[in-house]
Amino acid sequence: MLEGLYEGIASPGKWQGALQQVNTALGGVSAALVSLHRPSDQLTIEYAGAMIPDLAAGFAAMQDVDPGRAAVPLLAAGKIYIDHDFHGHAGLLRMPFYRDFLHPAGIGHYALIPVGTEADELPALSVQREVGRRSFTSRERQLMQAVQPHLRNALALRKQLQHQRAESLVLKSTLDALNFPLLVCSPRGRVVIGNAAGTRWLRTPGCPLTPDPNHTPAIVRRLLEQACGRDADEPRSGSLMLAGDDILVALPLAGQADVSWPDALALVAIQGPQWRKPPAGTLLRALFGLTPAEIRLVQHMMRHDDPLPAVAEQLQLSLNTVRTQLRSVFQKTHTRRQSDLLRLIGQLALLRPTAP
Repeated sequence: MLEGLYEGIASPGKWQGALQQVNTALGGVSAALVSLHRPSDQLTIEYAGAMIPDLAAGFAAMQDVDPGRAAVPLLAAGKIYIDHDFHGHAGLLRMPFYRDFLHPAGIGHYALIPVGTEADELPALSVQREVGRRSFTSRERQLMQAVQPHLRNALALRKQLQHQRAESLVLKSTLDALNFPLLVCSPRGRVVIGNAAGTRWLRTPGCPLTPDPNHTPAIVRRLLEQACGRDADEPRSGSLMLAGDDILVALPLAGQADVSWPDALALVAIQGPQWRKPPAGTLLRALFGLTPAEIRLVQHMMRHDDPLPAVAEQLQLSLNTVRTQLRSVFQKTHTRRQSDLLRLIGQLALLRPTAP
């Protein structure tokens, strides 16, 4: 059962099967993963695969009179709620929620096992028992307590994975919207990931990056190693002229601390007449994760050779704000001074006008 929970982190089918196994082990006839949104005080059912048909709609319609709401402080503290213990058998029989809804649907009582402690959300596994059956036994209550931390951990990891997948899809969509080759490579030239234009470029005759890193030209490998920081204390960008007036630019990959990869990585961008460049702000944001304020500063510095006090005055910012933004830009682009930054932007031809 526990193995199924962790296997279900990446598999919707196994996740549903594991929740059903938990429900069966606890003597439930129906189960659902529910979540209370605290700011709006609204209850949503995130998973109802083990729930009796039509019961989910009834829960949504009757949630305002659900006496389980009185147990929110208990759930927020990580304590398991069992309605029979909280209200008593006689009390449940008098409540409209049970008399008019649960009992006619065949449900006698239920338990809520809190499985998260998020600021705005209070998720819990609802396990429902049929009418006429006694409350949960001591063994079943012990099992609830034993399985609770595993449910919490598995759900947290599942949500984290879903979030990362969503971010990955957004990133892939953003990169594919760039109409020039963009690739992430290892120091030896192995392509880890690329956008749509990069995939097409890899198939062109004479492409210096091949499926076999052993065939990567030495000069390209040196650029990649330099961008990965192999030959110096700090990674550095570099460029190389290719056939057809294309330029290969190797850049240090920003944010590598968050990337699970055994080696440093480089970002490879191909520039040239055949590749239509997007607006400079779009490219700066995609390649380096610069904020709108940082992009505005970089664009100003590319067009005006002014000292920082003059830049601050023209951008109507304090000198300290400009210095803070510039330090952030240096960190994100792996540069140390303004001349290095401007050289990098020049290598990418970010602000050169393109022919109509």
